[in-house]
Amino acid sequence: MSKRTKFLIILGAVFLIIGIPIIINECYKANCGYITVWDGPDVLGYYGTILGSVIAVISIIVTIAFTKRQIQRDSFLKNENEKWDRLREIFLQILNDINPMRVLKDVMDNGFTDPSKAIHLLQRYQLDCKMANDLLNVHLNMSDYPKFKELIDGIATTAEYFVDVSQKEIDQYSDLRIWQHKDAAHEMLRIEKERPGSFSKDHIALNEEVVEKIKTISYENINLQITQLNTELVQAYEEKYRTLLQLTGSTFETIAIETKRQADSMLSFGKVRNR
Repeated sequence: MSKRTKFLIILGAVFLIIGIPIIINECYKANCGYITVWDGPDVLGYYGTILGSVIAVISIIVTIAFTKRQIQRDSFLKNENEKWDRLREIFLQILNDINPMRVLKDVMDNGFTDPSKAIHLLQRYQLDCKMANDLLNVHLNMSDYPKFKELIDGIATTAEYFVDVSQKEIDQYSDLRIWQHKDAAHEMLRIEKERPGSFSKDHIALNEEVVEKIKTISYENINLQITQLNTELVQAYEEKYRTLLQLTGSTFETIAIETKRQADSMLSFGKVRNR
């Protein structure tokens, strides 16, 4: 509503409430012109009744209009909050999937006793990281994307970093698995040398490959590398992952404030909701 329109409305209200009664009063004070069977107080009383009725009708119309806007506001706020709550749950699930502490604990508990299990856990974790943002494509439309761009980019970058570090761990646990089979490989090749033909060519080639790789593998080095990589993941959790958690909270807090502002603007007459 423009300032000009507001001014005209106020001016009209002043005229109806103050101006007309003054005009009626002045006309009857002159006691000339058209003579009526009723006097000034009667006219003023009648006008007051009509004006009161008009004001009552306007009040009812305004109340109905405001109630309608209130219902629209509440419906809009409910629908929007439900949408943002669904998206918040999805983001929290994604963050849980790429949480390195979730897999690191299991890997540290089982890695040196069962490298194959550690490799399996890390590979599954890599899949979770690579599919991190895929679920958002189903629920996030293009108009809402700018609100989450920084958060989505941060998740993608952090998940890629976790994939790289976990791949280095997989490489180390693969070397550990080979190192654990060194005695069995030497024993099999010894038996084959003493009794040729005891094993298949593929089996012999596989164990010869193990023996060859063992020459460049050190248990102490594997242990050191895994320890360093675990420390790197913990540090990344502190610096990168927790930053994502904070960014998630601030992003949805900003959205909640903006949603409430949009909802409240629906109660203001003359304003168009901007979605």
